[in-house]
Amino acid sequence: MKRPDLILQTIQNNPGIHIRGLIAETSLENGVIVHYLEKLERQGKIKSKKYTRYRRYYSLDVGEDEFDIIRNLRKPTKKKIIFYIIVKGSPSFKEIVSSTGKSPSTISWNLSELIKNNVIKKYKKDSTVCYKIKNIELLKHTFQKEFSKLLDDKKEHSEDIFLAL
Repeated sequence: MKRPDLILQTIQNNPGIHIRGLIAETSLENGVIVHYLEKLERQGKIKSKKYTRYRRYYSLDVGEDEFDIIRNLRKPTKKKIIFYIIVKGSPSFKEIVSSTGKSPSTISWNLSELIKNNVIKKYKKDSTVCYKIKNIELLKHTFQKEFSKLLDDKKEHSEDIFLAL
């Protein structure tokens, strides 16, 4: 397979991948990957978005409104939080902490990032702070479209998530 085709196929199979991921998946050198990424983007075959530390790459069938959802589903702790919120509907901070096994500070930071990325929203129910998915229809659409690409382990919550969606 030619190098540009290999890179394009890897992006299609791993939406939101960054250069280090492409290096690991393709075994190509950094310079080669950067060259072909620039070429593929100029040709209009892929899209990218620059985040704080990384530029992430997407195939043309991924909408820009899906970028942040995919990006966050690629991160294990954020993915656990999103899945837990999907299954539980509107859990409290305390419930999310106990379900993930992570420290409260780690969960707090991840929740803040998910809010900043417009994936979830925070609200008060009685006197308890709770969280829910901001745009459940967009998340459903993205998740159903990219399901096999976004789960490391296909058994990972899949039954609960599909029932919740």
